Amino acid sequence: MLTEVTNDFERQCRAFHSGRVWTGPAAQRFDEQLTLHRTRVRGCADAVLSDLRRALANTPSEVTTEQARDIRARYGLS
Repeated sequence: MLTEVTNDFERQCRAFHSGRVWTGPAAQRFDEQLTLHRTRVRGCADAVLSDLRRALANTPSEVTTEQARDIRARYGLS
């Protein structure tokens, strides 16, 4: 999902930068904001992936039956 978000954002940025979407002073100001948002999206996506990798690295490969029950309950799994 994160890849989809970043790829979609990149695709829209490329379309905007093609010069066929919008031009002029307002477009230039918009482009500055778009660039800031693109940087923020990339940074947030990287941070989320890093957190997930860290959590997975600290997750035991096996848990007790009680721990499994707690995990199922915490995440609403059946």
